[in-house]
Amino acid sequence: MFCRVGAKELSLLAPQLAQAGVRLIGIGLEELGVEEFIEGKFFDGELYIDTDKKNYKALNFKNLSALGLIPALIAKVARDTVRKAKQMGISGDMKGDKMQTGGLLVVSPKGEKILYEFKQENPADHAENAAILGALGLEAGTATGEKKENLNVTDLECEEVCAMPAKK
Repeated sequence: MFCRVGAKELSLLAPQLAQAGVRLIGIGLEELGVEEFIEGKFFDGELYIDTDKKNYKALNFKNLSALGLIPALIAKVARDTVRKAKQMGISGDMKGDKMQTGGLLVVSPKGEKILYEFKQENPADHAENAAILGALGLEAGTATGEKKENLNVTDLECEEVCAMPAKK
């Protein structure tokens, strides 16, 4: 449920990001549940699967312990996200690897610099859309996706992640 809410909220930016020439790429950590995720249209971007968790390890995304998961699930951020999921009509299950945390990176054109980095502390944590737009120099809520200053966000490149085969 937490991933679905986060992906759905991030996907609200998809039209504005596309207009600004920014690619939206999601990396999942397992095949389990991918078809359901795609069918539910939770993410409006390219989706890749990293079953070896190579990207998660390289980015130092942590695994929760069994003892750490229980407080994480009853934390305020988790309760708030469950409420938000219900309001959005999003359900979920606890199948699969629920211990792996994730995050979000905004990289500059050609991938030479990280403009914004967010790492989950709780499985329900998600980057704020306004922070993502701010890192790209885009105005929140603009229909045109106008850029601040002269930040060029086209021709984004990434190395290994973008080379992974897309999940059809």
